[in-house]
Amino acid sequence: MDFRLFLRQILRALAFLAPAIFLGGCLEYFTTVTPLTGINVYDAYQVSQDERGIYSIAKDKIVKTKIQTKIFGTSGLSNLNVDVESFYGDVYLIGVVPDAEHKEKLVELAKNTSGVNKIYTYIRFPKDGGECEGNLAIMLNLKNNLFKDSIISGTSVRVSVVQCNVVFTGIITDIEQEKHAIWYAKHINGVRDVYSFLKIFKD
Repeated sequence: MDFRLFLRQILRALAFLAPAIFLGGCLEYFTTVTPLTGINVYDAYQVSQDERGIYSIAKDKIVKTKIQTKIFGTSGLSNLNVDVESFYGDVYLIGVVPDAEHKEKLVELAKNTSGVNKIYTYIRFPKDGGECEGNLAIMLNLKNNLFKDSIISGTSVRVSVVQCNVVFTGIITDIEQEKHAIWYAKHINGVRDVYSFLKIFKD
């Protein structure tokens, strides 16, 4: 691929993601009904701390942006309710969709995206959640604990909170990092369950 074209794709990806990250971090102040996702803990210094190389990070950003663009153009799906993460071409779809039909649509649009190797899902429906108004409080508490932990803070861990359930995705270098993350999540008031897609990667 021509380097200039590759660079333009990266810049477009970052420009698209910036407002999504901002909205994911603040929108729940305005609603206590929709179980939001999209609040990422490590985006602020992801490039410098990420276990992946810069080329892999850029490729994953492009894959993520392609899928988010498709979600934006699909009726019934929203980037405010679905997190998309990509690590080495493995895509993770995490969040809430209206029903099984929309879950199938979501998976299909990811399948038909170039650069995707595998797809993993943590998808729930509105009827699964009951009352859950604590997504933001859970996220802030967990974020604070993870940043203070010297074992975890340098990893490319992502956190989503879906209907008061914590979901981890990302690349780690040691199983202890996953154990620490799960321990913190399980000891936060209001957390219903914890699920981890974390994968160990060593050079």
